[in-house]
Amino acid sequence: MRLRRRRTEDRALTVQDTVPAVFPDLSTSQIATHAAMRIADVYACVRVLAESAASLPLIAYRHTDQGRVRAGGQAQDLVDHPAPAVTTASLIGQLMSHLCLWGNAYIAKYRDRDGRVAQLGLLAPDSVTVEIERGEPVYTVYSLMDGVERFGPADILHIRAIVSEDGVYGATPIRQSAGAILLNVELGSHALDTMRRGARLSGVLTTPPDTVVDPDNIEAIKAQIQESWVGPENSGGIAFVTGGLTFSPLAMPLADAQFIEQRQMSAQEVCRAFRVPPWMAGVPAGDSLTYATVEGQAQAFVTFSLRPWLVAIEQALTNDGDLSAGTVYFEFLVDALLRADSATRADVYTKALNAETGWMTRDEVRKLENLPAEGEPA
Repeated sequence: MRLRRRRTEDRALTVQDTVPAVFPDLSTSQIATHAAMRIADVYACVRVLAESAASLPLIAYRHTDQGRVRAGGQAQDLVDHPAPAVTTASLIGQLMSHLCLWGNAYIAKYRDRDGRVAQLGLLAPDSVTVEIERGEPVYTVYSLMDGVERFGPADILHIRAIVSEDGVYGATPIRQSAGAILLNVELGSHALDTMRRGARLSGVLTTPPDTVVDPDNIEAIKAQIQESWVGPENSGGIAFVTGGLTFSPLAMPLADAQFIEQRQMSAQEVCRAFRVPPWMAGVPAGDSLTYATVEGQAQAFVTFSLRPWLVAIEQALTNDGDLSAGTVYFEFLVDALLRADSATRADVYTKALNAETGWMTRDEVRKLENLPAEGEPA
């Protein structure tokens, strides 16, 4: 398909009834990326990150002489209502999924007739390629409706993973940890294949000494054994052998072959690639967790796993002139994930309201508890 070479500034995305569909990229790397979501451990890690980010409020603030205040206006309206039937949670959740799986997310800015950004939508990462021309990124988008078109940063906001090999595309954990994920797939395939065969070698049939068995009879006996004894549906059955044959089972439990340990280690490797605590993905971590350790690990998850992704999104939105004009900037409220229990909050508020050493007012505390200011109706 030939590219329609047009000046980038002459192109613009406009509001349409439906967001254009895109051609899937059928290259080997992208097929692996799509298939990775069908791996339970990968899906669990992506789900933890995407759902955690989607649950956080995204607020537009403005710098003032009195400190920061909520900006409101178009900036907040766009993130609160990105497009018809699209919520902030669905936009951020899908955006995080794109970052985790492809290392890149592309937000299309759809404009109204007056040229103002009226809707935000995500483009499929495998439908967009990036080139740097004269120091400016140019995005080539493959669409079923419009064919191949080229846009600039005025129309597409590119958010990429912080880790990058070339500074243009973000590095994806799927590609960078392909070996660990492939091992995870192979172990899963081995487990499924083993279970189909009864989870162990069946055994050996022996005949009395000096007994000659017709080869056709051997095949018939093997077929009968396969049909009657092999498979999970026949597990626990009783074998009855006649004709002088002796059945000797060969037991090799999976635990003896350290298969279970290998499977757990492989799952932990996938969690490490996404920097997700194993217990959050339902993977045994090998140690017992108390309330204190779970609380500490939740703090570590927000700080070291989730926060870098949130910073990348915040800065990308803040640096976009269409979304953050003037002193407006975006920030996630991570306190929504770190909200302490009632007793701890009460203790902190008591110290914060101390007449001599406190740093908050009663109305500020009430606001944090989603309560109206004193004197205002509930």
